[in-house]
Amino acid sequence: MIKTLIVDDEPFIRQGLKVLIDWEKYGYEIIDESENGIRAMEIIKEKEIELVITDIKMPQMDGLELIEYVYKNISKKINFIVLSGFSEFEYARKAMKYNVRDYLLKPIQREELINSLVKIQERHNNIILKKEEKENNEKLIYDKYLSELISGRYDEKSLNYIKNRFNPSCEIRYINIEVNYNNERYFNMTHEEKRLGQHNLYKRILDWLGKDYYNVIFDVINEKDCYDIGFIYEKRLSREKCISEKEYIRNLIDYVKEGYKYEFYIYIGQQVKCIEELEISYKTSIIAKMFSNFSIDSKISYYDDIMNNSESYSIEKKYMDDLIKAIEENDKEQIIECVDKFYNSFKNHFIDLDIITINIDYLLCNLINIARGIDEKVDQQKIIQYISLGVFKENISRGSSKHLKEFSLEFSNYLVQIRQKNSQGILDHIDREISVHYMDKLSLKSLGEKYYINSAYLGQIFKKKYNMSFKDYLNVYRIDRAEEILMNSDDKIYKIAEQVGYNNTDYFISKFVQLKGETPLQYRKKIKSK
Repeated sequence: MIKTLIVDDEPFIRQGLKVLIDWEKYGYEIIDESENGIRAMEIIKEKEIELVITDIKMPQMDGLELIEYVYKNISKKINFIVLSGFSEFEYARKAMKYNVRDYLLKPIQREELINSLVKIQERHNNIILKKEEKENNEKLIYDKYLSELISGRYDEKSLNYIKNRFNPSCEIRYINIEVNYNNERYFNMTHEEKRLGQHNLYKRILDWLGKDYYNVIFDVINEKDCYDIGFIYEKRLSREKCISEKEYIRNLIDYVKEGYKYEFYIYIGQQVKCIEELEISYKTSIIAKMFSNFSIDSKISYYDDIMNNSESYSIEKKYMDDLIKAIEENDKEQIIECVDKFYNSFKNHFIDLDIITINIDYLLCNLINIARGIDEKVDQQKIIQYISLGVFKENISRGSSKHLKEFSLEFSNYLVQIRQKNSQGILDHIDREISVHYMDKLSLKSLGEKYYINSAYLGQIFKKKYNMSFKDYLNVYRIDRAEEILMNSDDKIYKIAEQVGYNNTDYFISKFVQLKGETPLQYRKKIKSK
């Protein structure tokens, strides 16, 4: 409906126009009316008016003044129809400069008004169609680039295109929403029918998002029998509604359910800080899908909850933790020993299949996390496809220690390979850690734990690159920073020692002498005397 305002100082003319035709039939809705240009101007500022039908001669502000003011100060898109008892050309000439679509003489003839409204409606529809066509084309290009970003195959051009249209300023999550056609009622559905159901789900989410429709993408996973919608949640969405993230997602689910007949599952990826990290959140949503049995509500699975709740499955968890550690450290003998202990324990205690499966899921989830910790760009999809093969889980769950040993040894070798491939990336992280946190308690052990790398191996590759141990490198870095402070401040020596990470002033002085050949005070005096 085209929202319409009628402006005329004569009440009977305003009333006569309202009943002259069936406005709704021609696609119009009369929103308001006014007796003069000043009041009309206020209404136009307050409401989304698309057509103004106005008289020329009115007190305070006439029709032409109103049209000119609106065109220059409010909007150039509002259409006007001028009503006048004067047929002078000068009035018409002035009116046509400012988006006036027709100039009708009083008394208004019904057919003339209808003809004028039909022309405006046609023009209005053409503008909308062109706008929608442009938006659809832009969205198709955007979705293509977004898919590339999600899969980690993007370039600067595609990233800039995305950021020009969608660049969230706060934390985001990738949420995978999948239609569930596994119910026996849907076994005979054709692929086309299932796709239609997927499109309807997409439309429901679009309706929910409104102006934020760039937050949703159709068909990301692109696998057979997977009918998914990708939704990029950003904190702004829940903040605008003054609710929590989980409340927002629950409200979205409730809204979709109202007009949608199929079940759907939601898998929520890890929170990331920027759009460039969306691939990480996407891949963790796939992990959430794999291990959704950790979720209290199996239809909504948070990656974060799976990571946290997996700790609660403590039955024989010690053996799993020992096995994870052995795989991470590539200790082959310990791997075999841990697997034997694991299966012997289940046999001795007659543990059922479900508990075994939970422990296996716990193992797999942690191993994927370790691989991702070593290299954020690691292809988790390949890992997931491999370990989610039915035969693999079936063989391990049924008590085949042989398969778990083979897998654990293979995965251990795989971790070694990605460490070797990513050793330079790890060292870049360590460099940044030292430059930012050199004053804190840094050690190979703490850094190894943070970046999922064996501390002994980290020490080896560090020494190979810098020709000195991590400890010696850290001391050199700290003393260099102390040198800068001595040069540019009058701080006391004990204060400088604390600033660069030394709690013991004597030890600091000793290290300074060892590396610089003089005490901090001697160094300062020498610098000041120059």
